Amino acid sequence: MVKAIIYNSSTGHTSRYAKMLSEKLDIPCYTIKDANGKVNSNDEIIYLSWVCANMITGINKIKNKYNVKCYGVVGLYPKSEENTNNLIKTNNIEKPLFYLQGGLDYNKLNWLKTKILHMVGKYLEKENSNQSVQLAKIFENGADFVKEENLKEIVEFLEK
Repeated sequence: MVKAIIYNSSTGHTSRYAKMLSEKLDIPCYTIKDANGKVNSNDEIIYLSWVCANMITGINKIKNKYNVKCYGVVGLYPKSEENTNNLIKTNNIEKPLFYLQGGLDYNKLNWLKTKILHMVGKYLEKENSNQSVQLAKIFENGADFVKEENLKEIVEFLEK
């Protein structure tokens, strides 16, 4: 039985998902830092974190320290089987992984990250595919896709 949710959040999207899931499952959620001393290494947990350059942040701190039941990974890109499979392969995941679309909040990023992401958006505009144009708009304006309904798959998996 899952005892806790441990999460790693940068701009708040993952934190919001962790709190929603915590309420829905009636289990506590902790940041990686706060979990020390509150969650035992043999306790079954859910790990939620964000993606940066196809890497799940903080995963190495979690994999060997806790008994992970499943992963919830928050990223900017729309959910796709290809993206999920790439994350599983790149991060050497052997447990179920659920992708949750998060968002982009420029108010919570430093100047350099903001500049880089705006440049990525300009590059995507030039690709001129339907998906690239949609992503370019997100990179230009920011976005927030966090919704409780995005947790449906992970909740169904945990309730089995």
